[in-house]
Amino acid sequence: MATPDSSLEPSPRRPWSPSALWTGPLVMGVLVTLLGVLALGSATLTSLLSVLFYGVLLMAAGVLEIVHGLRNRDTGPFLLFVLGGLLSFLVGGFLLTQPGAGLVSLTLLLAAYFFASGFFRIITASSDRHPGWGWEFAQGAVSVMLGALIFSRMPSASPWVLGVVVGVELLTRGLSLLAGALVVRGLMRRTPEG
Repeated sequence: MATPDSSLEPSPRRPWSPSALWTGPLVMGVLVTLLGVLALGSATLTSLLSVLFYGVLLMAAGVLEIVHGLRNRDTGPFLLFVLGGLLSFLVGGFLLTQPGAGLVSLTLLLAAYFFASGFFRIITASSDRHPGWGWEFAQGAVSVMLGALIFSRMPSASPWVLGVVVGVELLTRGLSLLAGALVVRGLMRRTPEG
């Protein structure tokens, strides 16, 4: 028969495994890399899903912002929260009901971002001339060319550009996770505990 105090004792913990430091990121890296490959393989579908996902996020954020504004009517910028939330909700609704137009809009925004960020990288790299400035200059030049290329191919580029960018981002993130996990694994094998 168990004593009344025995139920309060913590259960024994499983011993911690050092391999947990690299196996989780390794599995995540494989999954994210595969997701990136799938996204690149179906760039048009990925673009459409990205627009719909962004629309849902904007609508949800809009609702939360409106609720926050209404709950804090007397303590904060009530009108700013309500109008900002209403704008987010309407833009999200537009993306959900007009995904084609939303796709063109987001692609133009992405092209403008590439162009502007590349232009600023070129300027800062040229003016600062820090060690390795050439790489930053080259990255800026590639971004400017990519932005200009997307602008020149509009609107025919809009169905696939967003999907390619999402796919490349997922692929590089997955490969980065894989590389990090393998580095940690290699370091742990060199230590007596690994």
